[in-house]
Order: sequence, then structure tokens, then C-alpha cells
Amino acid sequence: MPKSTFKNLPTERQEYIRGILLDIFYAKPLGQVKVSEIVSALNMSRGIFYKYFEDLNEAYDYLIHYYAGIVHGEIIGYITHQKSDYFKGIENFLLSYVDLEETEPKYRQLALLTQNSYLFSYRSPMAHGMDAWTAILQENHFNIQSEAESVSFLYFSMKLVIDSLTDMLANDWSKEELIHDYRFKARWLTEGLQQKNSLK
Repeated sequence: MPKSTFKNLPTERQEYIRGILLDIFYAKPLGQVKVSEIVSALNMSRGIFYKYFEDLNEAYDYLIHYYAGIVHGEIIGYITHQKSDYFKGIENFLLSYVDLEETEPKYRQLALLTQNSYLFSYRSPMAHGMDAWTAILQENHFNIQSEAESVSFLYFSMKLVIDSLTDMLANDWSKEELIHDYRFKARWLTEGLQQKNSLK
């Protein structure tokens, strides 16, 4: 995580720095990025960079965690808006990412997140928002039997989303192909896979 000197910057300045970092880290792998590129783009000294971040790895990790948090919140927002149709909410979220151009920051954020999808497995303590999440599950009549299972399902859902978006980018899917594939997954979850034996 960035140092307090970065966190104390005005919001606009933080956003500007994130934008520069996004452009640079999107353009080439982390191992090929140099601090000199970043400080040159930001028109600041190396010393200032190191007042904000311990090193390049910290700057990169911060950026990915930040955008992962944004996406996480967007997914919950779409699910909440859809109320009792949980998987339709996820589908609507996926559709919001389909027609992005490579030049758009949102597309670049997505590209970085799909390259670092392990972040969607990291479980931070849920000190707040648990009541709202429980209400979503209850409204959809999901058979979730404990808080631990509720949290596990939340992260399962996040991974369902990022895996679908990763598949879309990897295969250059159209909107129709993405949704067609996603609906398979949603059906498996809502209806199951195993056919019940008919009574004779």
C-alpha cells in the first residue's frame, strides 16, 4: 500500500498519478517498467516517487488493488439494482464492459485486473456491508446457511465475473458470445448439472 504522503494528497492529484501509472503499466510488463519513466511522465523527482511508494512493485500492487475494489463495488451495485434477479445483475455488469475501446481507461483497468485475477481470491475482513450482502442473498432466496458461507459466495461471485471477462478478452468475444457463455454458468448454478431420475 502507498505511504501516508500519497494518501494525504488531494483526490485529484491521486487520480492523476493513478492515470499515469495505469498508462505505463498497461503498455508493458512490470519487469520492463523503470521508475525514470514514471517520474518523467509525472514531471517529478525520483525522491518524490519514493515518498509515495516503497518501490515499483508497491505502486503496481496499489493500482491493481484500487481498481479491484472499484470493480468489486460496481458488481455489487449492479446486483443490488437488479434486486431479486442476482444473475441478471451480474449479466448487466458484464455488458457494461463489452464495448470498451482499448484507449479507454476502463478497458486498461480491466486488462490489468484479468492479468492479476488472483486478487479476487484475497479475502479482506468484511467489517461493514455484511448486512446489505445478507439482504441480497435473502431477497434471491439463496440457501446460504452461515456468515462464512455468505462471504465465500461473495468471492465466488467475484471470480465468476472476472473469469468471464478474462475469457472475453482472451477469445475476443462479441457481446453475444460473452453472454451465451455466461448464461451456461448461471444455469449450472441455478439448475444444477445432474439430471434427476424420472420416477418409473
